[in-house]
Amino acid sequence: RFSVYVKSGETLLVLSGKNTLLRALCSHLNDTDELYGTVSLNGVPLPKYNQSWRRMCAYVSADDGTHSPVLTVGETFEFAAQCIARDNVTQQEIDDRVNFVLEGLGLSHVKDTVVGDENLRGVSGGQKRRVTVGEMLMSTTSRVLCLDNITDGLASTDSF
Repeated sequence: RFSVYVKSGETLLVLSGKNTLLRALCSHLNDTDELYGTVSLNGVPLPKYNQSWRRMCAYVSADDGTHSPVLTVGETFEFAAQCIARDNVTQQEIDDRVNFVLEGLGLSHVKDTVVGDENLRGVSGGQKRRVTVGEMLMSTTSRVLCLDNITDGLASTDSF
């Protein structure tokens, strides 16, 4: 059992027991997760499953196996951006967002490399993890980013 209070503009790092906590904070609870108590935003309790809060709170799973291995890194980001884009977003705005996130995550040099999997050689493990994060960063409405076990299995050089 725990209580957490985070002020606007602060960063919170949770080092243990984080899986269910992060899913609760982002309204991404599984059927097997149990939530006792409430999650509040500015003192207002949020329902267990709140779609409007989910749009503002990106949850990045530790699982990198959900990518299409045949898409390039750039195509993966573009697809993610198109899936969540509003109707009035132009292709130029999507391209700008993709390039901004590629640059920010240090992935510009592998933009045209396939993501890959165990059957298709693609980007490295550290780069694939950053692709996972980048997909969630395609949203312009996310205000909270919860990264679940984001550095597990990575060498320290890949965990920057």
